[in-house]
Amino acid sequence: MKKFITNKIVLFTLGIITLILMWWGVSSLVDKGNMIFPSPKATFLMIIDLLKMSSTYQAIGNTFLRLIIGFVLSFVLAFVLGVIVHDNEHLYSFFNPIITFFKSVPTATIVFLFFALSGIKNAPIYVVMTVTFPILYESIVNSFKQTETEVVNSAMVDGASNLKILFRIKLPVGFNQILLGITSSFALAFKVAIMAEILSGITRGGIGALIKGAQNLYPTDLTMMFAYSFIAVFFILIISFVANLVKSKLLKKSLNFIY
Repeated sequence: MKKFITNKIVLFTLGIITLILMWWGVSSLVDKGNMIFPSPKATFLMIIDLLKMSSTYQAIGNTFLRLIIGFVLSFVLAFVLGVIVHDNEHLYSFFNPIITFFKSVPTATIVFLFFALSGIKNAPIYVVMTVTFPILYESIVNSFKQTETEVVNSAMVDGASNLKILFRIKLPVGFNQILLGITSSFALAFKVAIMAEILSGITRGGIGALIKGAQNLYPTDLTMMFAYSFIAVFFILIISFVANLVKSKLLKKSLNFIY
């Protein structure tokens, strides 16, 4: 086991080194002045400078705030609708094509639609809600549906109310699957929020707006834009790592429960 972990770390490190070498090679070929396609060294030096500025952390905080607001609202709506729909096959069939439609619409289309409908300021919040809602809705509905009918019927015979069955039986049984839906959609939500800020170009205070602002301010020197982008990627990787860690533990628990 220890040997496997060591090999995995070594391969991961080699992958990062290869990526940096490829980056350096492309930068040297494309632009010797390290401006249009900045080198790793120039980008990392810029990252250090940006991390010394309070505005960088304020931007990250503002993006996370929009993300949390949109995500929480999306989860509440998905949970309420999931509670209403999961026990009613007619409603489930009615909402199924609507959910499928929202899953199929390109994200960029959703972004521009909310720019037109709600204005640029709050568009990232609505975009996060629209993109994450179908994922959360399906995980909640499926988690409630997986509860064995015999258990629910026995509880009803014993006089348990629908509310008690929901919170005492269905929710504990489906909790892991709901949590899987949350972890799967949260990293996606962060990327979507940044993309909405970049496309808007005017949404103040977000990391996406800083990326777009750096590109507009220095169109012939993309070092700052690259640096802000890597700061955003760093946080996305952290969120993805935590999400994958949670998912692996939940899947392991599920397998142990089955066997």
